[in-house]
Amino acid sequence: MTGKRTSRDELRKLDDAIDDSILAASSEELREELAALGMDPDAVVSEMDAVTARAKTAAAKKSLERAKQAVLVFRARPTKSSSEDRDAVRRKLSGEGKSTFDTMAARKGKGLSDSDEQGMLDDLAQLAALEAEDPQEEE
Repeated sequence: MTGKRTSRDELRKLDDAIDDSILAASSEELREELAALGMDPDAVVSEMDAVTARAKTAAAKKSLERAKQAVLVFRARPTKSSSEDRDAVRRKLSGEGKSTFDTMAARKGKGLSDSDEQGMLDDLAQLAALEAEDPQEEE
């Protein structure tokens, strides 16, 4: 099936050809071409550098904004884990009837309080849930 050429297609081809000729030209050829058009090559280079710098800054700001939104979404997630999640982590950490929490450093040389243990279990259950959501490939 052959399609009918439109003026838009022809302009696109012309635009592509101009782009290709610019990209294929050496720096000296481009400077000569700009001078022949009555333009200051150094001013054009400075202007293009400024355009590039503004584009990079805009892209960085957009990327930062996306990252900020991702952090807000992450922080909006529920922080408490269920008792089932905590129990699963406790079973996973327990070895031969002795809790690994017993070997962790505690305040003032005493054992961990129930709230300390629950807090750690919550943290570990949340980490397990995050890993289940987005497992990272080991390299």
